[in-house]
Amino acid sequence: MWFLDAITSGFSTPTSESRIQYFRIIIGIACFAKFSLALLNKGWYRLEKDGYTHHSLQRRMGVEQADLITATYRSVMVIRLLASIAIICGIAPRISALLVLGGLFYELIYEYRYNTIYIALMVACLLPAGNLGDGFTISDQTSSSNTWAQFLAVLITIDVYWNGAWLKVRSPHFMSGLLLAQFVHGAEEVKDRLPYKEFFYPRPLLKVLNESPAGVKKWQLAAQATIFLEVLLPLALFVPQIRPWAIAIGIALHVVFALLKPRGIIGFSIATLASYILFVP
Repeated sequence: MWFLDAITSGFSTPTSESRIQYFRIIIGIACFAKFSLALLNKGWYRLEKDGYTHHSLQRRMGVEQADLITATYRSVMVIRLLASIAIICGIAPRISALLVLGGLFYELIYEYRYNTIYIALMVACLLPAGNLGDGFTISDQTSSSNTWAQFLAVLITIDVYWNGAWLKVRSPHFMSGLLLAQFVHGAEEVKDRLPYKEFFYPRPLLKVLNESPAGVKKWQLAAQATIFLEVLLPLALFVPQIRPWAIAIGIALHVVFALLKPRGIIGFSIATLASYILFVP
């Protein structure tokens, strides 16, 4: 397995340079999706001085720092959106990645999300790559120039899946199926009050998976299946014989995640699926 060989060889194991280059394009798309969706639902006005987020910042950081963040956040939103397009197009990809990283870390000041941290780490994996490609030109060379960057991105994805499974196993609320049942029920109740079509759950699904005792039991099976897949999926992606099936299952899993929480998950799901490319040497 190239992943273990890379460790023993001091990350001099040859890998295809195209892997990171395809990854760079798709991670740029993930960032573009995240930043675009952040502008919806009045995201442009989120930190205005009469809003809850600004008030929360004042309490946590003080009036002066909150006002500074409020005065600059729109500029950051524009810069990081343009930088994500530059990553996709291969225009100064390292500088663009640094600008995107700055925008992601800036966001964490007023909205702390693990999804944002994961995307930031994946973008950071572009920085040590030796050959990120030029524009949309993809290299057909094999070398060790991108091995370290590829190894880091794969390691982070494995950790995200396994850490997520570990946290779920330790949560009785999740393991019982009640958390998922309550989340879907609550989202269904408020969906018509939201200015954008934030949630859409097919009616047949709601009839089977609901907040009734029988429905919660089915949600419990879904919760256990999710943990099972999160543990095995990263390992299956290394095995050529079953990799196509693992990719298909991973895509289906993230489609379900996106249905549960669309705006908060789509960028994360695209970034995670992008990492699947890197499990191949």
